Amino acid sequence: MTKLSAEERAHKEIVNLILSQKYAPGDRLVEAELAQELGLSRTPVRNALRKLIAEGLLESQNNKSCTIPKITPADMEALFSVRATLEGRAAAAAAKLATGADIDQLRGLISLERKLYSEGSKDLYTEVNEKIHLGIARLSRNEYLERFIRQTFWRSELYIFFFDRFYMRPVGSDAPLRDPEKSQSCREHARLVEAIAAQDSSLAESVMREHIQSTYQTITRRVFSY
Repeated sequence: MTKLSAEERAHKEIVNLILSQKYAPGDRLVEAELAQELGLSRTPVRNALRKLIAEGLLESQNNKSCTIPKITPADMEALFSVRATLEGRAAAAAAKLATGADIDQLRGLISLERKLYSEGSKDLYTEVNEKIHLGIARLSRNEYLERFIRQTFWRSELYIFFFDRFYMRPVGSDAPLRDPEKSQSCREHARLVEAIAAQDSSLAESVMREHIQSTYQTITRRVFSY
């Protein structure tokens, strides 16, 4: 396994702090405090925070701190709508451009995702989900699509981290969550990869849009129905 640089470790650990809900939307993250908490110098923490701001997971407050964005129904609707459009286009392009090796890699990620879902491994599952979505974005061979997809993907993860049932499981629970066959996300990811493998651009775009829209609808029912 490749050893992480200090900046990569800081990035991963800060994401995990949000994933574990130690920090919530609206909370302030201070560079010096994070450096002390993570046992790292301030430079890699500062660089990791800048990257997370660029990715959309955090918002800049000043040069020493930042905040986790507050979440609202209007923001969520706009965000997932843009994601569906951008990632749908990327999936359509990927269906035309993906190589056999690309497909093999995506299928490997799908298998790993199912395993991690069954085990309830939140942090590793998050990494694989990122690799699937951003991997498809890269396969579009469109740097602008990839750039904006990365930003909207990470911003939308705030809603998923705090309101998706998978991430709401008690931290430290060793009990398997459930059969991955019952996971809508796992099923949709598998269907998406097979559409790309079949070089069916129209189907790949449709499946990706449906996947993101279904995630939005599920979270909306859970969070804002009251």
